[in-house]
Amino acid sequence: DGTEFSVDSRYYSAAKKKLSPKGITVTLGGGYQSFFDKAKERGYKKVGIDFTKVTVYDFEYFKTSGLDFVDISGEIREITAKKTERELSYIQKACRIAEKSWKETLNFIEEGVTETDVANELEYRFKKNGASGPSFDTIVAFGKNAAVPHHETGNTKLKRDQCVLMDFGCLYKGYCSDMTRTMFYGKPSDEFIKAYSAVWLAHEEAARFIKDGVSGTDADAIARKVLEERGYGKYFTHSLGHGIGVNIHEYPNLSPRSEWTLENNMVFSNEPGVYIDGKFGIRIEDSACLSGGEYKSFMKDDKKLILLGDGKIRKLKTF
Repeated sequence: DGTEFSVDSRYYSAAKKKLSPKGITVTLGGGYQSFFDKAKERGYKKVGIDFTKVTVYDFEYFKTSGLDFVDISGEIREITAKKTERELSYIQKACRIAEKSWKETLNFIEEGVTETDVANELEYRFKKNGASGPSFDTIVAFGKNAAVPHHETGNTKLKRDQCVLMDFGCLYKGYCSDMTRTMFYGKPSDEFIKAYSAVWLAHEEAARFIKDGVSGTDADAIARKVLEERGYGKYFTHSLGHGIGVNIHEYPNLSPRSEWTLENNMVFSNEPGVYIDGKFGIRIEDSACLSGGEYKSFMKDDKKLILLGDGKIRKLKTF
């Protein structure tokens, strides 16, 4: 019978303007009950639901409808994991904006600024460069705060000889980008350079290894092996990557327990990290996809260690 999109009055006009030209019928709905009533009116007895997005409370309510609900979360994951060319172009644009905004923000980073100051400057740049906003809460972590992978950006002030970890992304036409860079303000210690080198190599080895047909488990294992061989295995405390699309975390996942095989047009992050409590944290992350059977990063930066301070931005050429 075609496709119908049901929304409440707050979104009706905007949805109709955007979807009607595409042959999608937009109707006014009043939540679950309105949907159930329409299903019954049309003689439907079975309804597909993404069970991963439903609360126990809602599901108990569903059972009072008299309809039969079927879990279609697997089908939805399969459909959304592989992007269309248009979706890929939107994600690429989101990545370009994120990377450009980050590079512009580097000039803002100086001794005494707070993590929140830097995050606000970056997010201002997102919108100035064409994004609708951040794709998740921007993480800016100075010094030992970077040892917490999902540190909550706060009012810590930057001091000389500290690392600066920035995990960020923006939205373009509803699609996300995700990127992490770790810089150093001042002069890095040999210990920091050694750890950074290991993370950089893990990222590069994973990028070289990932191809059409590679499992998410094996991709994670390659990066993990590089870090383990250099003595950092126990400091890599999360998985290598996750899918990226209209949500910042979706499928496929690249982890020790992943059940996914990577295929063309899948978009995912490549983000090995090392976190040494009380000292520093390092993560290097690109958004990437498989194109023509090969790994393709959406970012252009070479990921070599950036040194900040004294009004200069330099790269450590050898490490």
